[in-house]
Amino acid sequence: MNTFLLLIMMVVIGAAIGGVTNSLAIKMLFRPYKAIYIGKLKLPFTPGLIPKRQEELAKQLGRMVVEHLLTADGLRRKLERPVFQQQMTSWAQKEVEKLMDREFTLHELLKEFGMNVTAEDLEQNVATWVESRYHSVMDRYRESPLEDVLSEEWRIKLVQGTGQAAALIQNRTTEYFQSSEGRRKVTDLIENYLDNQGFLGNMISSFLGSDGLTERLYPAILKYAQKEETRQWLEEMLSVEVEKMLKQPFGFYEEKVGSELVGNILGQTIAKSLPFEPWLERTMKEWTNPYREIVIERLTPMLVEKFSHLLSERIEGLMESMHLSEIVQEEVQAFQLDRLEEMVLGISRREFKMITYLGALLGGAIGLLQGLLVLFLG
Repeated sequence: MNTFLLLIMMVVIGAAIGGVTNSLAIKMLFRPYKAIYIGKLKLPFTPGLIPKRQEELAKQLGRMVVEHLLTADGLRRKLERPVFQQQMTSWAQKEVEKLMDREFTLHELLKEFGMNVTAEDLEQNVATWVESRYHSVMDRYRESPLEDVLSEEWRIKLVQGTGQAAALIQNRTTEYFQSSEGRRKVTDLIENYLDNQGFLGNMISSFLGSDGLTERLYPAILKYAQKEETRQWLEEMLSVEVEKMLKQPFGFYEEKVGSELVGNILGQTIAKSLPFEPWLERTMKEWTNPYREIVIERLTPMLVEKFSHLLSERIEGLMESMHLSEIVQEEVQAFQLDRLEEMVLGISRREFKMITYLGALLGGAIGLLQGLLVLFLG
């Protein structure tokens, strides 16, 4: 009986030692979380294995994720898969459609992005921009002759236009002289001329009278105004003036009005001509409705494809710039140990229990073997 009790006690003691030892070893993976000191002496095996090696574990996990799990080749293969492309396109089309169907105005959309823009602000900005662009362009062309600024087509049109202008001036002059007002004007000019000629003028006026002189001179004036020679003279005169104009620097004409005034008027005119207020009050649906099918069915898939291709080509540089290994390392280092313990135990609780039971079984077997050896030896 004593022999049997001895064997049972050694088996129980061995099993208890094996089970407790394995359970303690499992606990020591995480606990204690911090080092324990007795005075200035640190207690051995504190903190636990994972808390003690958390920084090294974080560094190794960061390297493992970048070098073996989240690799550039793996991400590139994922991006280039037709199924993934189709999923991304479908998702993008749904999001674009939601955005285009929203009943908010352009003004409200800008507000969402922190830009409280009014029509007056837009008018002022456009006017300022146009004025700035005007002065910027003029700084380049102000000293250039007008003929260098104008295109070849416009120079040809300007030169050819002198003939048309001469004909127009001749026609309008003839029409004026043929009118009663033109005839009266000729009479007034003759009377004024004779009045200023003193005795000679009075003598001519007394013999012919202003009306008589008008009757003699008026047909000659009218005939001269209608002559081809007069038109050619007008055309030659206009051609000379046009040539002078083309040789003048562009800034010469600007000075006649004033550069600041021209820039200001140009900016204000263009800004006032744009309907900013109606634009801001139009909804996104109204803005996009004419292009809805094009944007959703054609533009969105094309942009998704282009973006995926661009991302695939630059994935290595993007991953390097993101420093993924450092991100993983920082996240692991900042992870709460109690949460990590809870996660690991929650996943492997059954396996840890089996390890504890195995330790107890091995301890009991070793205790039984020791008891048998004790009985056999003595």
